[in-house]
Amino acid sequence: MAAAAASAMFILRLESASSVITDAAALNATCLWCVAAASLIWSIFDRHQKQYWVESVKITLSQHKWELLYLSAITTTLANWIQTRAQRQVTAERASVIYAMDPVWGALWANAILGEVLSPMGSLGALIITLAAAANAIIDFGTKRSNSSTGKKIGSQIV
Repeated sequence: MAAAAASAMFILRLESASSVITDAAALNATCLWCVAAASLIWSIFDRHQKQYWVESVKITLSQHKWELLYLSAITTTLANWIQTRAQRQVTAERASVIYAMDPVWGALWANAILGEVLSPMGSLGALIITLAAAANAIIDFGTKRSNSSTGKKIGSQIV
């Protein structure tokens, strides 16, 4: 639940940040540097593995170079950059429904690459998620308006 709440908060904050900071690469890089710093601090103060921390990091880096490169470059950096660029044009509400499709895409890729098959309950869940995303695409739950398409300015807000 905490991860879902943190993800939802990130989507909401990214909506406002991406509309103010127009350089998606700079916003993405700043976010990733903050994540790296916070992760470093968090792992240093992890009480369970504190005495083995440096050794554990060295072993992980030496034994899993390609996995770490893929996870950091593709699934983190590239995915966050795409999200940062795209969320300038999409509301947080619509973005959250798009992100909800993640398990469905994961299941489709697992089937295509690994031959895995969903259970009947998994298939039902994927169908429900897909129908919800399709309903969101059909029903307008809010679109972003550009400042140039709006007419009145009240104070610092454009309506």
